[in-house]
Amino acid sequence: MAACGKDKVPEMLKILEIPVTPFQQNCTLLLCEKTGAIAVCDCGDAQPVLAKLQTLPGRLEMVLATHGHLDHIGGTAELLVQTQVPFYFPRGDDFLRESLPQQAQMYGFPPVEVPSVDVDLTGCSSIQVGACQLEILPCPGHTPGHVVFYDPVGKQLIAGDVLFQGSIGRTDFPRGSFEDLEASIQTQLYTLPADTVVHCGHGPTTTIGHEAATNPFVRARG
Repeated sequence: MAACGKDKVPEMLKILEIPVTPFQQNCTLLLCEKTGAIAVCDCGDAQPVLAKLQTLPGRLEMVLATHGHLDHIGGTAELLVQTQVPFYFPRGDDFLRESLPQQAQMYGFPPVEVPSVDVDLTGCSSIQVGACQLEILPCPGHTPGHVVFYDPVGKQLIAGDVLFQGSIGRTDFPRGSFEDLEASIQTQLYTLPADTVVHCGHGPTTTIGHEAATNPFVRARG
């Protein structure tokens, strides 16, 4: 697979969470502490994100998404208009991205625009945020195109809606698959270091080791 950025010397990445939308989705801001470069991941609502960016001493360089559900990308088009940065998205979830207006109407959200994709994350193995390199791991199941972002230096994972504290992502949405989700968790997540901190799409953080040992839906194979 191809990298979506140049290889650089690994540096520390700071991750901030902002719960947004009535679904309390954790939008994450990824800050390279060496360069000040910032990436926003899973912008479900632009206004809280824009307000937070104004308090940070860096510059936004890109917007990322783990998958295409409304609560994760509903505010992305507005954010892109305001900041003029590129959008990185797994296009296996284009059917969800393109149906954002219908999703918003269904859930009683204000009307939203469909964000244009600048870079397809499908097939990409890594991406750079400033001097920090993130691995991109495909994790289908909750949605077919779902990806997660792993920081091997800081042992941090942006997990989207794959794995939660004591739970897993739903698979009863269109094109969801429990079998695919279970395989993604077993092969892509539970193989990471046990002390990896998991920044979940909803709810509190957890660790890979804790979920591998205790998660009631997908336990690590012994």
